[in-house]
Amino acid sequence: MKIMESIKLNKANLIKVNKGVKLPLYTGKDLIPSIVHIGVGHFHRAHQAFFLDELLNRGLCREGIFGINLVPDSLSQGNMRLPLGDALKEQDFLYTLITKDPDGRSDLKIIASIIGYMNAIENKVKAIIRVADEKVSLITLTVTEGGYFYDKESGKPNIKEEFVQWDLKNPENPKSAPAFLASVLKRRYDENKKPLTIMCCDNLPENGKVLESCVQFFCQEHFPEILSWVEDNISFPSSMVDRIVPGTTGALIKELEERTNINDNWPVCGEDYIQWVLEDNFRTTIPDYAACGVQIVKNVEPYELMKMRLLNGSHSAMAYISYLLGCHLVNEAIGFPLINSFIRNHYMEEVSPTLELVPGMDIEVYKNTLIRRFSNSNISDTILRLCFNGSTKIPNFILKPLSELVHRGLPHSAIVFALSAWARFLSGKDEEGKDIPIDDVNIQVMSSVARNAQKDPRSFLISAGLQKLGEAQLISVADIFKKHLDSIYQKGIRASLEEFLKT
Repeated sequence: MKIMESIKLNKANLIKVNKGVKLPLYTGKDLIPSIVHIGVGHFHRAHQAFFLDELLNRGLCREGIFGINLVPDSLSQGNMRLPLGDALKEQDFLYTLITKDPDGRSDLKIIASIIGYMNAIENKVKAIIRVADEKVSLITLTVTEGGYFYDKESGKPNIKEEFVQWDLKNPENPKSAPAFLASVLKRRYDENKKPLTIMCCDNLPENGKVLESCVQFFCQEHFPEILSWVEDNISFPSSMVDRIVPGTTGALIKELEERTNINDNWPVCGEDYIQWVLEDNFRTTIPDYAACGVQIVKNVEPYELMKMRLLNGSHSAMAYISYLLGCHLVNEAIGFPLINSFIRNHYMEEVSPTLELVPGMDIEVYKNTLIRRFSNSNISDTILRLCFNGSTKIPNFILKPLSELVHRGLPHSAIVFALSAWARFLSGKDEEGKDIPIDDVNIQVMSSVARNAQKDPRSFLISAGLQKLGEAQLISVADIFKKHLDSIYQKGIRASLEEFLKT
């Protein structure tokens, strides 16, 4: 039996790809490099780049994406680690998107909407010049919640952050995305003064306003002469993005090659659900995203709250409980009756009164859809991925609705139980005494207060972000928190969860 030779993914080899894989109906040669995306990762490739690919395949636009990363990048391929830029160039910037639904069906397509890439660390000046080019009309960002280094109360850069301190002293070599964009705007102001739309696609409340505030902060500090021009010519629309996209693994690369014979350095897998809601606030002509299902609305906030507090909040709420229970995959966790009941019947129900009316959406249907999405065994989303960087996620996803519920005198015990599980996780040892692989930008502070949380629950809650509660309210929450945490330590997470569900 003849063994078929692997097909190295690139433009020349597209003709060899089997018919079960959808191919791009366009080439990148004549695309206009008018979109820059900062933060080229798994989510971007399964979301914004996917939507643009849809438009390109329909002949509805000619824009292409030039990718920029501001942090060092590498690429896992089995036991090898390849520079991302080299891997993408080898493939002519093509990659395979595998979409999987909960019933086991999958859809494979090769996407060609990314047409170039640069890591800004290699040459910051060159990167700034590239992004400031007059052909660029839209900049989008997915740099994660922690990539903005902003104060969650003021919405401006947190001057205590190391990156912010660096950027205040080194305007010619910015590290954070907001400072980088301020330098881009200064270059654009000096060279062409053309308007620009800059769109945040990260999970931040009022993300457009946060990004605008952070960029203006660095403009004020370094380039005050451009502030009025920025206000008149640059827009920062808010957006809500939604699709569950696990990180690419060696197993996914192997699966793709076994199924299709395609050798792809960087495929990406996503669920079949996808949503993008954009604020109608553009200073430039952008692709007609509405033509491929993107919702263009006047007010993104109701959609944003729904998604962050139900999807992202539920993810964080289940993550630490699930890890302590020994669950490794999200679908495994939500299939566990105790976790399913806790998330759907308690956590989601407590959070729901903090949501606004969402045009065109039934919240109860949305919550049931989330459980179905979490149950998707075909995308292999890991619990540990959800656990990472809790200190940057939990303030927006969990603590804000908790504060609202406390102020309104509404039930919140399930939310506090989730916080107790987080504190137990941050102690660094699981229930068998094994080390927990904690990955958190604030690991030193949070681990320290977590280990002492039984004795001093107030300090943990304040460090987490509940410092604005009144004293009596904070004491009340701390009492509930300590009760749950004591139970988790004394009885174990399973018995504590069982006991909670009986109350």
